[in-house]
Amino acid sequence: MREKIIVLGATGSIGRQCLDILKYSFDYELVGVSFNSQIDLIEPYLFYFDSLKYIAITDAKKAKIFQERHPSYVVLSGVDASVKLVKKCQATVFNSLMGNVGLEPTLTAIQNDLDVLLSNKESLVIGSSLIKSALKTSKSHLYPVDSEHVALAKLLKTLQEQGVNTEDILSLYVTASGGSLRDRQYSDLVKVSPQEVLHHPTWQMGNKITVDSATLVNKGFEVIEASVLFDFPLDKIKACICKESLVHALIEYKDKDEIKYIYEYSPCDMKVSIAYALSKGKMKTHKLSEEDEIAVKKLHFEEIDKAFYPAFELTIKMFKKYSNIGMIYYNAVDTAAIEAFLKNKIGYLDIYKSLKYTYDHLQISTEVSIESLSSLIKTAEAYADDVVKQIGEK
Repeated sequence: MREKIIVLGATGSIGRQCLDILKYSFDYELVGVSFNSQIDLIEPYLFYFDSLKYIAITDAKKAKIFQERHPSYVVLSGVDASVKLVKKCQATVFNSLMGNVGLEPTLTAIQNDLDVLLSNKESLVIGSSLIKSALKTSKSHLYPVDSEHVALAKLLKTLQEQGVNTEDILSLYVTASGGSLRDRQYSDLVKVSPQEVLHHPTWQMGNKITVDSATLVNKGFEVIEASVLFDFPLDKIKACICKESLVHALIEYKDKDEIKYIYEYSPCDMKVSIAYALSKGKMKTHKLSEEDEIAVKKLHFEEIDKAFYPAFELTIKMFKKYSNIGMIYYNAVDTAAIEAFLKNKIGYLDIYKSLKYTYDHLQISTEVSIESLSSLIKTAEAYADDVVKQIGEK
């Protein structure tokens, strides 16, 4: 019997790649999808899934249009459409939503003892305390989707099988491509255009994550994610640049008196990571062939230039200073600043200025809870709009 699954954020890049795999899956039965408004992107997939019954659309007007076109489906709508879908379907949840809105569906899934295949970074960055608390009384499991965390999960399992003790693991490394601007001079960044930033050298991704890859905000998020996912101290999680994006993670460990490294080398294709998540952790590390070993020696690894990528370190400092609640504001500011940059309302360097302003001036006193989450996100979004507007006027 096939396992039921729902895909949140189904019209995004990761969501559609997941659907492409599920079209040919004998393990899963797709019963529901959620997305914001892009009906035309979901239409081609309807033909492939006889089991698909529930369609959750955030935009109420688009939901009405879809329902008129396809009266046989159960259509859910509103800002909480994804949460409604999780409650309705009681299925494994593939969460590829973008932004702070991804946290509540993740928590809802955990509270309902549902496994979560997690691509939504913000769930762990803004909600780690809530998720850790919820998991203590839940039967659900989290499985990463990001290539870096998938690689780390495989490597940690390999070391465990080899008998390496946790205390002998010195550092976990996630790798970064360096983004679209990695070969530019810092002075070039003053006038860089949205089109230049969106031209990623190795990955095809959505707009926000592509800009975050240029600033390395996403890599700061991934360091935080790794700490939460694998229960390692934040200071033990590091990052470096692999320009080819073919080594996704490394682990530095001690074997007797010798320092060793183990790494995951695999294609630059998110479907590999999605397949791992869908397998619920059963896939192992890629065994290197002789050709692979030769290819690895030709890869370009670099330390992260903190002067060129100041937002990387700032992201981690923000988490240390303000914890989860501060990251709700930080990510809201990042999202608003990227949106303004892509609309040519602010410059590229103003993204960092907006984030730095938030780090320097944010004043918060309340604790985050699932009851206050929705209100808090709205407050953070309003704050973000004000910050970005203020930076843009300078």
